[in-house]
Amino acid sequence: MLISLLLFALGLVIVSFSASRMVDGASSLAKRMNIPDIVIGLTIVALGTSAPELVISVVSALEGNGDLAVGNVVGSNIANILVILGISATIYPLTIQSNTIWKEIPMSLLAAIVVFVMAGDILLDGGAQNQLQRSDGIVLLGFFVIYLYYTFSIAKKGNNSSAEGQYKNYPVWLSILMVVGGIVGLTLGGKLMVDNAVAIAKALGISDSVIALTLVAVGTSIPELATSIAAALKRNADIAIGNVVGSNIFNVFLILGVSATISPLYPAGLTTVDFAVCIGASVLLFVSCFVLRPMTIYRVEGWTMLLLYVGYMVWLTVGG
Repeated sequence: MLISLLLFALGLVIVSFSASRMVDGASSLAKRMNIPDIVIGLTIVALGTSAPELVISVVSALEGNGDLAVGNVVGSNIANILVILGISATIYPLTIQSNTIWKEIPMSLLAAIVVFVMAGDILLDGGAQNQLQRSDGIVLLGFFVIYLYYTFSIAKKGNNSSAEGQYKNYPVWLSILMVVGGIVGLTLGGKLMVDNAVAIAKALGISDSVIALTLVAVGTSIPELATSIAAALKRNADIAIGNVVGSNIFNVFLILGVSATISPLYPAGLTTVDFAVCIGASVLLFVSCFVLRPMTIYRVEGWTMLLLYVGYMVWLTVGG
């Protein structure tokens, strides 16, 4: 099992590095084509931070492993809120914009509810197994298009000047090489992570879904973790929270949408509790904005989030 753990970690490093290189190369090409910075940020960079989840879920879908594909997204969304925002809030209280509270966070909650309604066939329909069909994937992608339209409409009203100069310019040949190399690295690293995650689950005698909800989910959330912690240290709450909320929306609408469209997903190992925790985390984030002082998440709320995540991990490994 030690070899599988090392190979899983190697795959994670390859995926994270490849995603960063792909984003840098694609951003450089986009700047050469005079594409606005805000468009680059909302598409290429946002997709780059979600690339690990995308690769893992797509590879899992192609291999017919619905537990890994769906568990990775559900687990990542839980970790994004309870762990990443929890840690960020303990570093510095996070003041949230009104627009984020009343629009983006509810949209993240909607995403969690939608995936439960679509995948929870056993509880809701009395079906033989939970499943996400291709039709469900297409609907999720439709939601993603609506989210993109909303995001771009908001961006047009904002000020883009602060984004200028944050993307490096590379020679065209190097940019193309970075994009191609990044895609190849993401594919190989993702395959390495999926194969060894399954091997670890078998060695420990636990289900693929538990591995997906814990090890894989936390591993693929590292880019979001690094981004939000850096933002919290700089006291930039907008980036810390926007990164997490945006990633959660991307994870459900884009990643599960693409994965289910490629191949129907059957997450047999995921329970109603897992979906409920995912929904509950989004509800908790919304409620936290009003507990102590409106539109602020304080350290005590951050510690509460972390303790709740520890409790969920204990339930997964012992009682789940």
